[in-house]
Amino acid sequence: MNSGRSSAIGYLCQFYAVQAVFALLRLVPLSLSGWIVKRVADIYFVCSHKRRHITLDNLTLAYGDTRSADQKRTIARKSFEHQALSILELFVSSKMRKNAAHRFPITGQSHFDEAVARGKGVVFVASHLGAWEYIGFPGCLQRYPHAVIVKKIKNPYLNNTIDALRRESDTVPIPKEASALRRTLAELHQNHGVAIVIDQWAGSEGLWVESFGRATSTTSLPARLAHKTGCALLPIYCVRKAIGQYEIHLLPAVPLPDGPDWELQTTKRLNDILEAQIRQYPEQWSWNHRRWRPKPTTA
Repeated sequence: MNSGRSSAIGYLCQFYAVQAVFALLRLVPLSLSGWIVKRVADIYFVCSHKRRHITLDNLTLAYGDTRSADQKRTIARKSFEHQALSILELFVSSKMRKNAAHRFPITGQSHFDEAVARGKGVVFVASHLGAWEYIGFPGCLQRYPHAVIVKKIKNPYLNNTIDALRRESDTVPIPKEASALRRTLAELHQNHGVAIVIDQWAGSEGLWVESFGRATSTTSLPARLAHKTGCALLPIYCVRKAIGQYEIHLLPAVPLPDGPDWELQTTKRLNDILEAQIRQYPEQWSWNHRRWRPKPTTA
């Protein structure tokens, strides 16, 4: 009982502290709040030995000797900055809705239109690249119902706040839990969109496919959903040009191949598309996640 009460108090203190910080950041221009957040990220980069070590290890796994140590360190530091900006952007999303069409020019609108016209729903295949919390803006601008599968954070007060902020851009959060698949299928059957992030370690449930020339566990959920429902698989990413100015890229829908290896081939194709995006904007991807790990014995 005491332990649970202590945790609740701790979560509340954390919640109010975060709310206070971002309330202050909302009062200043975006350019200034962005500069402040990046400087905080620079300090965290220096102080967080564990995350810095994971980031630099991942860059070495991905690039080998094709990038110098200084280049990898620069990418790593900027990656921390971009992740911090993504958190800020979520808390100032109401500002982004103002003049959103100007802030979020869309490349590949025809791919979006064709996918929706199929009438079987759209899976937006996404990653933690750029302003990933803003990948819902195409749906917001087009008045197209859309959801995103999300992982709950431990602090329930912050979790509820973040979900509410996502709804401000008309994005419906679907928590990763027992009912997630049922809710996702329901959205697709209504010809709605669902965003799925595929760039994190999927453990024993994922397929073992290559990324940056090294095998890693990747979720095959997008491929399985397309096979079951006939939905379109539409890769999407939102590049940050500056705080408050972005480019949303929608790529051509990825078809399911014929043959018994459709799940593996499709997942590999989606991984290849993601890798090409990361190689183009390496400083905007979240390198501090343990993407490459030993193969699980049950994989």
